[in-house]
Amino acid sequence: MTVATLSPPIRVAVVVGLVAATGLAAVFFLLGRTAPEAGPVAAPVARPATPTAPKATPTTPKPAPARAAAPAPKSGLPLPVDRALRQRKVVVINVYLPGSAVDALVRAEARAGAAKAGAAYVAIPATSSRLLAPLVAKTGLLPEPAVVIVTRPGTVAATFGVTDRDVVAQAALQAKR
Repeated sequence: MTVATLSPPIRVAVVVGLVAATGLAAVFFLLGRTAPEAGPVAAPVARPATPTAPKATPTTPKPAPARAAAPAPKSGLPLPVDRALRQRKVVVINVYLPGSAVDALVRAEARAGAAKAGAAYVAIPATSSRLLAPLVAKTGLLPEPAVVIVTRPGTVAATFGVTDRDVVAQAALQAKR
């Protein structure tokens, strides 16, 4: 049986070729992903020109009456959390990403920990900027998923990332004191 040996220049050429092929494959893989096509674009419809009579009195459209913004809760937290604080002294808030398996597990653990400690529980989806903005303004940057323990009058007692029911219950019981 004979074994073929490669000279050093050939070895270098083979290694450079493999690196180049890997890089080229990576470029095609990353750049090959394009947004799906929107479909065929319909041509604009030509309308026949019709003479229009000038209006006797020009009218301006009336602006819609502005809706008064709901007053912000005293606690500075989202409204569901503020309502829960009126019912109980401690609230366990869970910020989660809908559809995430890890977040669903943390959500179940946070709910069980809140029940174990006798605290209120509020889940806030991370996709709701209306609910998330006041919470982030109050707590700062949050991990994903986040479990936040809040006491009256809106004081943040603890913030966790991925956690279990016992840690949540212990933190909620500590916050009650």
